[in-house]
Amino acid sequence: MQALEVRRNGLPVVRAGAADSLLVSLHLTTLVDGEHPATLRIGGMRDRGNERQSHTLWIEEMVLAEGDELRLTLVSVDEATLPTEDVAADSEEHLAEQADYEKELAANPPQPTKLERRRPNASLQLSVGAEPFIVAGFGSDGELLSLGATWNSWSPEGFHLNLSSCSCEQAIARKGGKNWFKGRVSQGETVVVRICG
Repeated sequence: MQALEVRRNGLPVVRAGAADSLLVSLHLTTLVDGEHPATLRIGGMRDRGNERQSHTLWIEEMVLAEGDELRLTLVSVDEATLPTEDVAADSEEHLAEQADYEKELAANPPQPTKLERRRPNASLQLSVGAEPFIVAGFGSDGELLSLGATWNSWSPEGFHLNLSSCSCEQAIARKGGKNWFKGRVSQGETVVVRICG
């Protein structure tokens, strides 16, 4: 099976995947006003058969420190890390959570606000394979740095990688911002991400 292997400062963190995985998605975020230098989340979806799916979670929120280095590699394994959460998409629990979320979103839609620039010089450094590092920063009006890595079972031989920066307003509108890197990473190729202050 395929798994997204994550190592932090050389130590193994997780091999996110399952024999019936449909999707594995990693999100690394840094906010200009963040209490922490960065946070990591890894989730996904599994095929339960009979046209049923489940939402999986390996890491809900891992706080990363300045100077941390992550290495991401798509690997072929016999055993992957078991998810910490696996909830059927049609379960009462999930449907109730979705209804509550949609009700809250309708009552309090996200509003763009300018964030305090406590960490204006924070950056994410990214290298794919043997390529030189790309240094992504906030710039003059950016408030969010985001790295996304997404593997899916429809094209299992690699994963999509995207590093971008934007303001909160752009994030809510889902447009604008700057793409620092957007591309595909092949199985076995290593992505290195450094959290910088």
